[in-house]
Amino acid sequence: MNFNELINNIKTRLNEPLPGSSAHIKLAPYRKDTLNTDFSKYNPKLASTLLFLYQNNEKTNFVLIQRPDYSGTHGGQISFPGGKKEKNESLIETAIRETNEEIGIETSEIKILGKLSQVYVPPSNFLITPYIGYADKMPIFNPDPSEVTKVLEIELNELLKEDVIKEKIITVGAKTNNPMNINVPYLDLNNQVVWGATGVILSEFRDMMC
Repeated sequence: MNFNELINNIKTRLNEPLPGSSAHIKLAPYRKDTLNTDFSKYNPKLASTLLFLYQNNEKTNFVLIQRPDYSGTHGGQISFPGGKKEKNESLIETAIRETNEEIGIETSEIKILGKLSQVYVPPSNFLITPYIGYADKMPIFNPDPSEVTKVLEIELNELLKEDVIKEKIITVGAKTNNPMNINVPYLDLNNQVVWGATGVILSEFRDMMC
């Protein structure tokens, strides 16, 4: 399947019922009871992310970033570009703005295909809306060092491998006052451990594409 066919296929699938919680639960690290619930009762903070696709040497890639190893719940984790919604902007605008600010892709190059199911993150009380977008040409990355330690370019085929989902003990909140060691499912992508909300979002995208 070439890149244009892939993009059209994603457009079609986004207009069909999404896998939702049946895909989320495969990578949910904790609080599975929050997958089928009324998120509004938690009064969550709203955020959005972007699963950004592009072609490089005839292969389809998507982008992940590694966060700086700051003192907090999500310090050092691998995630999508994204962040908290600002006043007077839509969640789509948030995803595009954050992608531009964090990895330097020009907003005019980002084309939005649609969105996946929302994901609630209990430790930080965020409700994330994940969007899928793409560019017609290979982007130039210019990461903000205050927000991004590394830009990770992942081939889409890596996500679709049968043995991509694994389990391991991970220390959650290592630099907080309440660290915990828990056994969690994760995605092994280029020998990177991708888990938590990012893993949950990618699990739905993976099920949608398989």
